[in-house]
Amino acid sequence: MKILLAFSFIPIMLIGIYPIISFIRFKYFANPVAKSDKFIAPVSIIIACFNEEKYIRNKITSFLDNDEWIGGSEIIVVSAGSTDKTNSILSEFKSNPSINIIFSERQLAKIEAVNLAVDYAKHEFLVFSDCRQSMKKGSLKQLIKNFNDKNVGTVAAKLIDPDENKRQSFFRATINKLVYYDSQYSSGLNVYGALYAQRKSIFQKFPQEQLFDDLCVITTTLSQNMRLVQEPMAVIYDVNFQLYYQGERLERLTRGLLIFLTKHWSQIIKINKFDLFRLLVFKYAKLLLPFSFTIWIVYCLMWFYANISLKLITLLLLSLGILILIKQTRLLILLAFRINIYFILAIIKYFILKRQSPQWEKLKVSINVKH
Repeated sequence: MKILLAFSFIPIMLIGIYPIISFIRFKYFANPVAKSDKFIAPVSIIIACFNEEKYIRNKITSFLDNDEWIGGSEIIVVSAGSTDKTNSILSEFKSNPSINIIFSERQLAKIEAVNLAVDYAKHEFLVFSDCRQSMKKGSLKQLIKNFNDKNVGTVAAKLIDPDENKRQSFFRATINKLVYYDSQYSSGLNVYGALYAQRKSIFQKFPQEQLFDDLCVITTTLSQNMRLVQEPMAVIYDVNFQLYYQGERLERLTRGLLIFLTKHWSQIIKINKFDLFRLLVFKYAKLLLPFSFTIWIVYCLMWFYANISLKLITLLLLSLGILILIKQTRLLILLAFRINIYFILAIIKYFILKRQSPQWEKLKVSINVKH
C-alpha cells in the first residue's frame, strides 16, 4: 500500500512542478516571437460545418468585417452533409468571389472536411475556425503578425469565458497563462479548434479516426522544429468552463486524448524528448489524478479506522466545514471532484467497454457574449 501511495503523488508533483518550470523559463530565459505589426499576408480561412444554421452566417460575416478582413484572402467553407438550413444560408454567399463553398452530399467527419478544404487553399497561411464560438474583432490580424518570425509554424488564439469583464474560470485562466509562458520561451502545448493559424507548408492531413485536431497540430508543428505560440490579443469566447465541461464533454475529451495516445504514438515520439515529457504532463497527467485520489481515500479510511478518536473526527469535520463555507473553495472542490469522476468513468469505458468511437454530438449550449 505504501508503494502505491508513493506512486500516487507522482501526477500531483508533475502537475505542480510544471507551472514553476514554465514561469522560470519565461521569466529568465524568454525568447520572444519576432512579431511585427507591419507583417500582413492574405490567408485561407477554413470552416468545416455540419448543421450550423444558427452560427454559420455570423461566422462568415465576422471574417468579412473591415476590422478582420485581409485583402486577397479567401474563405473556404465545407458543408459536410448538412440537412438543416445551413446550405441555404451558404448559398447567399456564392456570389462573393472571395468565398468558396463546397457542398458534400454525404456526412463528413470534421477532420475529413478540414482535410478537403485545405486541398483547395491557395495561400501559405491557413486559418482554422469552428462555427459556434465568437471572436474579438481584430483577432485574425493579430494571429498573422506572428508569422513574421520564420520559426513560428502555428499560432493559437486565447479562449476565455463569454464575459471578459468578469473573473475568468480558474482552470481556463491557468491554462492560458501556462501556454503564454511556454510560448515566450519555446512552444505552447494547447490549440483551440475555434481559432488558430498554421503555415500550409507544415500542414499534415489529420488521421481520419481522430476525435480532435489539436493534438495533431501540436505534434506536427513540434516534430518539424517549428514553434507553436499563443497570441494573447487573438481572443475567442466560449461557454463558461463549468457549463462547458459537463459529463459528455469530459468523456469526449478523455476519449480523444486516449485515441491519440494509443493509436498515434508513432507521431507523438517524433518530437524531442523534453517536449514529449512536457506534452505528457500537460495533456495526460490529469487523467491519473482520479487513481491518485482513490488511493488516498482508501489509505485515509484505513488510517482513520486504526486511529479513530473523537478529537480527530471533530478536527476533520471542522476543517471540511471551513472549506465548504468559502464559496470559491467549495465550487473549486466540487468542480475538481466532478471532473475526476468523469475522467475515471471515461477511462473505464475506453479500455474495458471499448468505447473508442471518434464521433460525437454537438454541444447543446448557447453563448451569451458581452464584450
